[in-house]
Amino acid sequence: MSKDNLLKIPETAERLRCQAETVRRLLRRGDLVGVKMPSPNRGGTWKVRESSIERFLNGNQYRV
Repeated sequence: MSKDNLLKIPETAERLRCQAETVRRLLRRGDLVGVKMPSPNRGGTWKVRESSIERFLNGNQYRV
C-alpha cells in the first residue's frame, strides 16, 4: 500500500499546470478532494491528496 502524500495548493497547481486560484475553485466545487489543516495564524491551509489529483487527471480529458 503506497503512501498518499498531501500537497499544498501551489504544488497541486504545478502538477495540474494551472493557477492556485483554479485549484481553490476545484476544491470548492468538489472536483478535487482536500483536507483543511489547522493553522495558528490563519483559518487553515488546504492540502490535496495525490490520489485525488490522479483521479481528477484521469477523469478529465482536458487541462484546466
